[in-house]
Order: sequence, then C-alpha cells, then structure tokens
Amino acid sequence: MPLIYDRSMATCEGFINSCHLYILAKPQEFPNLRIKITWVLGFMQTGMAQLFWDHFLAYMATPEYQTQYEQSTEPDQIKLLYKDIYKAFGDPNKQAMAIQEITTIKQGSKSAEVHVQLFKQSYMRSSYGEIAGIHEFKHSLNPPLLDKCMAMPELPVTLEKWYELVIQLNRQWRQAVAE
Repeated sequence: MPLIYDRSMATCEGFINSCHLYILAKPQEFPNLRIKITWVLGFMQTGMAQLFWDHFLAYMATPEYQTQYEQSTEPDQIKLLYKDIYKAFGDPNKQAMAIQEITTIKQGSKSAEVHVQLFKQSYMRSSYGEIAGIHEFKHSLNPPLLDKCMAMPELPVTLEKWYELVIQLNRQWRQAVAE
C-alpha cells in the first residue's frame, strides 16, 4: 500500500509505482476508473498534493475529463492520472531525459520483442500521449520493418496494436530467414 504522498519530487515515482502495483495486484477492489482515481487521490493529503487532489476532483466533473480520461484509447486509463501526477510533481530533468530517450531510441539489431519492451519503458517515462507515442515508435523502427508495417492494408490506431503488428511481422521475417 502506498504511503501518504506529500508532493516530494524524490518520492513521486515511488508513489506512482506503489499505486500502480497495488491496483494491479488487487483488480477486484478496483472495478472502474473512478474508483482507481479516487483511491490514488486519497493518498494525496498534504500541501500541494492536497491542492492537486482538490483540483482533480473538480476536473472530474468536466467534459474535458470525460474526453481525456474515460473516452481515452489508453488501455490502462489510470496511467493517465499517473502521468498527470508526474507532470505536476516529478523531476523535470528526468522527464526531459525521458523525452530525449524516446525521441532517439532505435531498434538496431534487437528483436521486435526486446525493442518493444525498451520502447514501452521510455514511453511510460516520457509523458507522451498515444498519438505522439505511435509517431516516435514508428520513427524508432528499422526502415525495412517500418516499410512492411506501412504496406499493411489497415494500419493500427493504438500503440498496443502497433506493438503487436511489429512483433508479428518481425517473427515472420526471422522465421523466413531461419528456413
């Protein structure tokens, strides 16, 4: 269970990770996004963290919340709250480094599986939205693999579907080379 969060830059990432792991470990206790959000916000009880909580509860009553959170294509929508908390309280230098990392990561000779895992880590740290994430992911792929993807009759519209397509095409290519 996470500790009460006080807005400390040093503990921001740990707080987010604690919340994330607890929610993953007990899915039956968190049947919907609103319950997850109010549970996480419940640990933000002092100073600027309390102010974030107050503002976020008001934000939850707006149409913008509906659009950005509940209608988001993010498969795990609670991650949107984690990104907002990190933007408000995380280390800006760390975030700048994560953005630099996601814009410069390249597949190289790595398998698609390995590259996807490394990219996912960079993406989580970057605070990029899904559209920007898809753009950077395509930019990170080896040109022949990207060409194969772009030749598909229907391109994926989510980052998760891009990961699946790239892994599938890379496996097919590696299998053909092995035969």
